[in-house]
Amino acid sequence: MTHDFALFLAKTVGLFYLMGFFIIIVIHTYRPSRKAAADRAANAILTAEDKPCP
Repeated sequence: MTHDFALFLAKTVGLFYLMGFFIIIVIHTYRPSRKAAADRAANAILTAEDKPCP
């Protein structure tokens, strides 16, 4: 295995790995079934005093 081949392999496989990882994360984040969990996480650090005044 030459240095050029190893460099080519790292660049191409790394590119596809990162693209695939990004696509999986985006799909996981924006699934409709994750909305309830995302809303709970967004409001988890808020207390009653942190809400806007009426």
